[in-house]
Formats: sequence, C-alpha cells, structure tokens
Amino acid sequence: MTRREYLESIMPTREMVDHFVTPAKADVPAELARIMCNNAQSAFDPEIGWVLCDGFRGGGVDDSRGFYAYEKDGARQVVNCADRPCRIHTYGNSFTHCDQVSNGETWQEYLAAHLLEPVRNYGIGGHSVYQAYRRMLIVEREYPAEYVILNVWDDDHFRNLDAWRSIRMGRQGRFTLPHLRVNLESGTVEERENLCKTPEELYRLCDADWVWETFGDDPILHAVMARKGSVEDASAMAQSMGGELENAGSDAEVYSLHTEAALFATRFVIEKAEAFTKAKGKKLLVILSFGSHNVANALKGEPLFDQTFLDWLATKDVPMIDLRDAFREEYATYRGDVQTFLAPYYIGHHTPRGNFFFAWAIKDRIVEWLDPKPLPYQIASD
Repeated sequence: MTRREYLESIMPTREMVDHFVTPAKADVPAELARIMCNNAQSAFDPEIGWVLCDGFRGGGVDDSRGFYAYEKDGARQVVNCADRPCRIHTYGNSFTHCDQVSNGETWQEYLAAHLLEPVRNYGIGGHSVYQAYRRMLIVEREYPAEYVILNVWDDDHFRNLDAWRSIRMGRQGRFTLPHLRVNLESGTVEERENLCKTPEELYRLCDADWVWETFGDDPILHAVMARKGSVEDASAMAQSMGGELENAGSDAEVYSLHTEAALFATRFVIEKAEAFTKAKGKKLLVILSFGSHNVANALKGEPLFDQTFLDWLATKDVPMIDLRDAFREEYATYRGDVQTFLAPYYIGHHTPRGNFFFAWAIKDRIVEWLDPKPLPYQIASD
C-alpha cells in the first residue's frame, strides 16, 4: 500500500464529520459509536481538537454502561462536595476523565469524598499531553485553581506528534488536533495549531487531493509506513525528527526513534506547564499513569519504554508520582501471576476498583501537597 492509498483508507465519511461537528449527541448511530473516537460522543473544538458530550457508553464492569455528564465549565460532573470551593484541577486524557465508569466512580470523586473537597476533572478521551496543557490554559484563565494535576498516560507522549490522529491509529473517525513537531538533533520543538480550525474546514478531510497535499509528507505517516517495512519512509522520518537510524529497515529502531521524539515532546509540555503554573502562583503535580500492558512490564522487571523521560524528570523540581510504583508495592504482597493481579483494576481503562486504587495511591502526596490540609487532616483545636 502506498502512502496515498493509506491516507485514503482512513478518510472520514461526510456522515462522520456531520456527527462530529454537532455538539448535541442525543442519538448516536451504532456504527458511528463503534468506529469514532469516544464512541462518537465528542464534538469539534477549534482550540483543542474536541471536547466531550453528555451521554452513556458501554464497556463498563459486568457489561454495564457508564454515564457521563459535564459541568458548565466542561469538567466532568462533580458528585462529591459540589457545594464547596475547589482548589484542585486535573487534566489529561481518558485515564483522567475515567472512561468506562460513571460519574461518581472516578479517581477524582473517590479522592474528593475522602478529602471532603471537590477535585475537578477536565480529562478528555484521546487527548495528548499537549492538548491537556492547552485545555489547562483555557480553563485556568476563567476558572482558576491553586493546585493543578497533569496526568500523563503512556500513549499521550505519542499523541503530541499527531496532526491527524487517524494516521497513527489507522482508523476512520479520528480528527485533527493541535500538535508538536520535534527535531532531536537541534533539540527544538515547534507548536502547531489544529489544521482544521472551523467545522467547514473539517470537511476537507473528505477530499483525497487535499488530504494528500496536506499529509503526504507527515512525519507520523512516514513512521507508520516505516513500521510496515518501507526503508524510504524510515529515512524520511529520521530526517524530519532529526534522529539517526543505523538500520532503516529495523522496526525496533523506528519505534525507538518515534518514542524518543514523543518523550521529548512531553518534556517540552511539562516545561511549559511548569512555567505557566509558576507565573500564575499555582502548584503543579505530574502523575504518570499506564495501561495494563506497561504496568505488567514494570511488574515483570522489563525495561521501561520511558526511562529517558524518567531520568529527565529526576533533574526537574516538579513533584511527580509514577503509579507503577504503587502497583509494584501492591504486587509485592500478592501470590499469583501478573495478569491475574491486574485483572480487577483494568477493563481497558481502570475499573471503579482501579480508580479507587489510583486515588489511594496518590492520597498521601496530595494531602502533603495541600496547604492548608484538607479538613479531615486538620488538627482539632482544644
């Protein structure tokens, strides 16, 4: 398959674009829900690519449905302590939003119930670290909070580099987003806006000639084709990312270069978030969360895909929690295999039990971080 043929295979239908640019999702056709991002319950946003819509989706525990609703500021519906002032905002992707569970079963709500104060959830399924940061800028401008949590999931690094998500996913029903271009040789990162800034412009994704002219030389397209065996695309990818490939035909080398560029992009975002929060008098906490595959690798003692990123983070004065540490600690007391251990915590995303584990894994650091302490941790006066 040529690059152009690949691009044509992932172009959305007009029906998909029609649905995506419609804010209300009262009736989601089953076929669109199966194919499109967020089960077709997200809607176009010119600044950050997309936002989420009220609705319900399948895939919950015991074949249940998860119900989703949102506040006027775009946060997921606040269940616990909604009448109290909020000083903690959380940003990230679907592992922050907490897909596959209902509103009261998120790690933010478990944490809020314990701390007796709300923890607002601005996560959006499918977002990159860069999109989460861009959402942070928008929300904090109008609804500021003193404490900001940026949750980075394992694929979010790669998402930073996607100009059109369908290219890397190889699926229809994904759309364009603000993104980053990295050159490892020069150590530079370029911020780029969403290529489709209006609903009308999104329909250009249905035009094969426009798609080819716009994305035919996209570095992520080169990466995808390189991993399918194209030496020519591997060389083009390395040139655009400023990296070196000793063997352009090696899938492992191509993946390694793509990974380092993605991790470098996240470093850039964290520095931007650090500078923004510091300038605004806010406090930033970075949380690293992972799908079951990467947690399993950590529990088995296998090399970590993000080790260079961890090494960099260790040099930074930014508080950080790596949830693999909590899983390692819990697994040390378990008698059984890794997959059986992880099964209660994951159904793709975290189960309600997994979200409770998440909340309890970060609880002590959150309490230590906050000043004044949450009400349950304040010493009673005589």
